Amino acid sequence: MNSLNNFRIALVALALVIGAYASASLLAEANSSDRPPFPSNPTNINASSARPMPKWAEAALPFRSDLESDQALIVALRALQAGSGRPAAEQSAESARADAKVRQTLSIAPYNSELWLALALLQAQRDPHDPVLVEALKMSYFTAPNDPQLMPVRLDTATRFDALSDPDLKELVRGDLRLMLTRQTDLKPAVASAYQRASGLGKTFLEESVQSIDPAFIPVLRGQQKAT
Repeated sequence: MNSLNNFRIALVALALVIGAYASASLLAEANSSDRPPFPSNPTNINASSARPMPKWAEAALPFRSDLESDQALIVALRALQAGSGRPAAEQSAESARADAKVRQTLSIAPYNSELWLALALLQAQRDPHDPVLVEALKMSYFTAPNDPQLMPVRLDTATRFDALSDPDLKELVRGDLRLMLTRQTDLKPAVASAYQRASGLGKTFLEESVQSIDPAFIPVLRGQQKAT
């Protein structure tokens, strides 16, 4: 008899756990915005249409790692969008909160390439000389090596902040660049745009790489012709 009672208690406990999980999951989903697409234009990062989840609903996020990664991306993009439009102290505080949120989410979802790239961008906003920028960029390449949606921002970030001093990252960037010039040719304007914003080291890398991959694109790269 005791065994039967224990079995019934176990079933009730299991039902309560499953019910709590389902309720928390539905609560989190009902109060979350759709995941915004990662911006393909590095000069126009916009997440104004996506709203962070209310604080009271965040307690349900541990039940849904997918929603947690969505919220982390929203918070990061909004911090990046704020840019220089706010006082430095306020901007730094928001960037630090977004950085912490992204790192926390990556600890349970290290395969998320968009979050790794968002972490690199947040670090570039705070201190582009910190090694975290290079390491986060590398992880974005490792987790999504051929994602055309991320290629323009990755190229722009790597060539603007001298991250190319790292030889491993340099080869990863060159791989993206080759694809942009030979297979994803609709991204050629993004290459020219990255060149205009690049540092001296970045410009040298782009000129040398384009010369070896697609020499005919050199005049476009230097602004002597329009990108097509």
